[in-house]
Amino acid sequence: MAENYYDKQIIPLKIRNSEAEAMSLDTGYYIEGRLETFIKEQYFDKLLSIYTPNSFIDMPKEIREIKYPNNFRPEIIKTNLVGDVNLIISLLKVSEDTEVKTLVTDFKNLLSKAHTGIKFLEYDEFENEDCVKMYCFDFIIPGIDERIYHKTGLGKIGRETVQVMFNCREPLSRTWKKAVNDILQNIIPVRKQTNE
Repeated sequence: MAENYYDKQIIPLKIRNSEAEAMSLDTGYYIEGRLETFIKEQYFDKLLSIYTPNSFIDMPKEIREIKYPNNFRPEIIKTNLVGDVNLIISLLKVSEDTEVKTLVTDFKNLLSKAHTGIKFLEYDEFENEDCVKMYCFDFIIPGIDERIYHKTGLGKIGRETVQVMFNCREPLSRTWKKAVNDILQNIIPVRKQTNE
């Protein structure tokens, strides 16, 4: 009887407590019942540093070509081993005087025209000291057999704009959301750009 009580009451309580303790990019997040840890990776010739899930790999070339079949394929596509959770990082060339908020509006308008049934959710601005100010929005697009959750963030680094996109199946979005928001608000410029 006491053993049964322990199994049903104490063990779930201990799991919840350990999950609450491990909820930062430095300690990890419990996502889908397992601890996902993160590492700071530098991208674009050490221009910026972004926390990336340790378990993610570079998306294999043959899968990239199927998922992103055009000339504007992102340079950096990280994915989990199943391939249903992706983190995409790009540098966009835009004119120096282009406001990031304008880019966000243009991007949302483009998405609305390209995808019938798109549902926009929240808009956020993340600004942490010594980090890139990110303008973010999330949305859901109907897929072939299920809905896909997307979170996109745009931020200026010198003369360039970084775009970070995250996507997963909608049922996974709730468990990933906090980690993704933390990734977006902790993008650090590493090197100063030179005037070339």
